Amino acid sequence: MRGGTFYGPVTGKSESPRAAPSPTALSALPAAPAVFTGREDEVAELLGALDPEVGGGSESVLISAVSGLGGVGKTALALCVAHEARGRGWFAGGALFVDLRGYDDVPVTADQAVLALLRALGVGDADLPPTADEQYARYRAELSSRESVLIVLDNASDPAQIARLLPGEGSGHRVLVTSREVQDSLPVRQFRVDGLTPDASRKLIDRSLRQYDPGDRRVAEEPEAVRQLSELCGHLPLALLIVSALLRRGRQRPVATLVSRLNVASDRVRALKFRGVDQYRKELSLRPVLDEMYARLESEPELARVFRLLGQAPGDSIGVEVAASLTGLPLEQLEPYLDDLTACSLLTVFPDGERWQLHDLVRLYAHTVVAEDPGLLDEAAEARSRLVCHYAQRTWSAVAHVQPQADDVPDATFTDRAQAVNWLSAERTGLLAAAQWTDTEDDEQIRDTLLLSHCLGIDLERRRAFHDWVTVAETACQASRRVSDRQVQGMVDSSLGGALLASRRFEEAVDVYRRALGLFEECGDRDGLALAWNNLGLGLREMRRYSEAIEAYGHSARLYGDLGNRRQAAKAHCNLGATLEDLGLLDESLVALEDSLAICMEFGDREVEATIRNSLGIVLRGLGHHIESIASLTHALGLCAELGDWHGRAKSWNNLGLTLKDLGRFDEALSAHTRARSWYVFVEDRRGEALAGANIGVTLRAVGRCEEALSATHQALDLFREFGDEHDIAFAQRNIAAILKAHP
Repeated sequence: MRGGTFYGPVTGKSESPRAAPSPTALSALPAAPAVFTGREDEVAELLGALDPEVGGGSESVLISAVSGLGGVGKTALALCVAHEARGRGWFAGGALFVDLRGYDDVPVTADQAVLALLRALGVGDADLPPTADEQYARYRAELSSRESVLIVLDNASDPAQIARLLPGEGSGHRVLVTSREVQDSLPVRQFRVDGLTPDASRKLIDRSLRQYDPGDRRVAEEPEAVRQLSELCGHLPLALLIVSALLRRGRQRPVATLVSRLNVASDRVRALKFRGVDQYRKELSLRPVLDEMYARLESEPELARVFRLLGQAPGDSIGVEVAASLTGLPLEQLEPYLDDLTACSLLTVFPDGERWQLHDLVRLYAHTVVAEDPGLLDEAAEARSRLVCHYAQRTWSAVAHVQPQADDVPDATFTDRAQAVNWLSAERTGLLAAAQWTDTEDDEQIRDTLLLSHCLGIDLERRRAFHDWVTVAETACQASRRVSDRQVQGMVDSSLGGALLASRRFEEAVDVYRRALGLFEECGDRDGLALAWNNLGLGLREMRRYSEAIEAYGHSARLYGDLGNRRQAAKAHCNLGATLEDLGLLDESLVALEDSLAICMEFGDREVEATIRNSLGIVLRGLGHHIESIASLTHALGLCAELGDWHGRAKSWNNLGLTLKDLGRFDEALSAHTRARSWYVFVEDRRGEALAGANIGVTLRAVGRCEEALSATHQALDLFREFGDEHDIAFAQRNIAAILKAHP
């Protein structure tokens, strides 16, 4: 009688119509994603959670929640899994789907969502209860009378959107939620989704293009450009779909064109945009997604500040110390903010719980937020200054453990060498990037950066990362010219010279060392002068200008002697002895090296001792004292092993092989050279690898294994040619000629 107009008493008979049976199956799922790849593990895990044979019994309701950064592909994953589950016949009662639009300006409320769900369950408008509480009750009642139903609640932003939509009684219903935020206030099984692998990114682009045009072969034809494009997208599915759409629009252009465009874009996040929507009616634009995520942080200003400052982190991961330095917060205040940013998918925590990571595009976005607001520039500059100071002091302390004889080090903050080495490894990318932060007018920050560069150079030399060392040293050299301190400039030039020397750029190194010599002379720094003369000798020796090198080492040794610095004088004498050996002046070389060793033993400097004993082994061999040579080289090997000096081990094994060959102990010699080559490969010293390979060839020739000798020597020659050193090349060519002559 609803809707009638009555003008007097009415008697009516109420007779409930026979209720129509609820449909036994329904499906409100949108279509499965047209292009989906690279989520095999995630799909398997979610299916395991939805499996009706798994869980707490037929009456339990299991809730699975998928969280992740906006644009990471949560909806596509959920729908792929939902369709797969239905295809396996698991949810006989059907599947329901609601897009809660949690990150729109006006999200869907639970009260609105329950109406859509009731209609999907077959409850018409005329039968809807009048109040919200009654509607939820009707919703639960409808589910309780059905076989198992899968309910997909997509794009939730608030647990309040979810809680009242959970089933009550029922037969094995499952709920699958997607959200940018972790739903840890609800009893859910939480899943985290991250970016795709490089291979999956390539496949997604390829499938997107070939679905549109089966003849599009750009992915196969431009693998390197596609790899770069995927990296520029941070392997984020939304970004990959956007660039796929851009490539379809410009289907006559190569992939490399789009790569170039994104590389030069002032705001890559904003450039990742395409007019239109995807198959789920979501905008193909990345910037609005991140804008919305950041806007939610701004309700808590300190949380937004922490996010912006973490975005200034230079490395590929953020340790607790780096986060504390950037934010200026003590750990107990910082940790809740890190947890909150992780929960809303702006940070990813590593399994050890001690390091975090910002997605590359999120990091770029944080930089853009600062750059677009002049009021935030000082805040970011102060954060970078704090971090450079922290890095400089910590690196200085780490080097004190890695190179125990370093002078003038602060109180060590590491318990042992291994801890220092591990810290340097973990922070390597951050240290390298922070050493480039010289675009500042802050004189104190420039000095901290120069200290960082100097200490970092010591570690990069140890790691034989010469390219990185040159980059860091060249940047420091440019920055040092802005500091009116000749002594500082000389020290920076000394580091650059070392990097160039290690990179076998000998003439450049000698020029830089001479410039450092002049700077130290200007400011009257005799310690600097002694160092510069020693370094100059190193460069001249590599250029085979032995007489000049000997003169330079002599200046260095005398200056260090006058200064009373016997340890550094020992190093100069060691270098002098090695150069005298190069000239064939073995007796003089032996005297210099033995003097150097005696001084070294006074101070217990094992690192220099290992170098001296290695050089002594060479000289003793030349003098025919083979047993003493073996003893000296074996001692050097032990010291290098104790110090973790793998490059030193390689040199000692190689020299030991030469002595063993002279004694006719060819099998032992071959073993020694082979071990040397393996160590050279390990430390990525290709010239050392070539030297050991050439010596293997000589030893194999001596035992008549000519084909193997020829092969080893040709391999060494190819490596020598990489460096263009005519002396090394001639050495290998003479060996090849000798092999061919002996066994044509």
